[in-house]
Amino acid sequence: MIRTDLAMEATAAYGAEKIPGVDIINDTVSEGINRVRVTISSEEGEKAIGKKKGTYVTIEADSLAYGDTDTDENCAKALAEEIKSMAGSAVNGSVLVAGLGNRMVTPDALGPAVCDMVFVTRHIHEYAPESIDERMGMVSAISPGVLGITGVETGEIIEGIVDRIKPSLVIAIDSLASRNLERIRTTIQIADSGISPGAGIGNKRKVLDRETLGVPVLAIGVPLVVYAATIAQDLIEAAMDKTKTNKESMQKILGMMMDVEGADMIVTPKDIDKVVKDLARIISDGLNIALHKNLTLEETRRYMH
Repeated sequence: MIRTDLAMEATAAYGAEKIPGVDIINDTVSEGINRVRVTISSEEGEKAIGKKKGTYVTIEADSLAYGDTDTDENCAKALAEEIKSMAGSAVNGSVLVAGLGNRMVTPDALGPAVCDMVFVTRHIHEYAPESIDERMGMVSAISPGVLGITGVETGEIIEGIVDRIKPSLVIAIDSLASRNLERIRTTIQIADSGISPGAGIGNKRKVLDRETLGVPVLAIGVPLVVYAATIAQDLIEAAMDKTKTNKESMQKILGMMMDVEGADMIVTPKDIDKVVKDLARIISDGLNIALHKNLTLEETRRYMH
């Protein structure tokens, strides 16, 4: 059983085979930036992929967050377009950005780091409307922390805030798990199916979606960890291919790997602090473009300073 939060990876096991209730479209956003759109439209598709019905868009760029300014900005703009497309008219109302995760654990700190760089304006609309640039959206942000620190479920905190401020849209940011080390830092996924806080590091909590919150929920995530068992399985399968080992007997071993002590350990890059900082900037840029009409990145950054 391969652990991944990416819908595109969940479909990869089927190769070119058509998956019932699942449509996959691959295209290019711009030079060096690819996009995969996975749409799950039936319960059969849900069971096959292990993901809820909805649309999952993955934006990939090998040079993402490696200092290539053009690539980073183009990815931010592509993310903004997907946010606007998935949210529809809800993006024009009051939007709550929820940064999930624990800022004290670096691979899990993406959500809080994004919130730190989102251009929030709800307070200006409410308390100083005469100072509002008409291009500014109404945006608020919250980093609710994690159960082990607050003693309160993340879902309960966000439900309470949603009930109080009644946003038209919630956008949740969280760290994800991939089945492939190469996708760490190079991939951003956005989905309209909601999110289970902490799923990327195995701490599944109450699902945040339209059913639980009563408003549309978009989930944005970046794979920042890979499970040790996943890496071991890839290495074993590679060795099997080279040695032409009997695959039936080896598949039994692979199937038992998840029950071995240490299988749930996670692996993350040694420069994860810089990775999180750079990706948080790219995602916050995408949010700022999408949530504030016609404001440039330079203008939003100037307002924030």
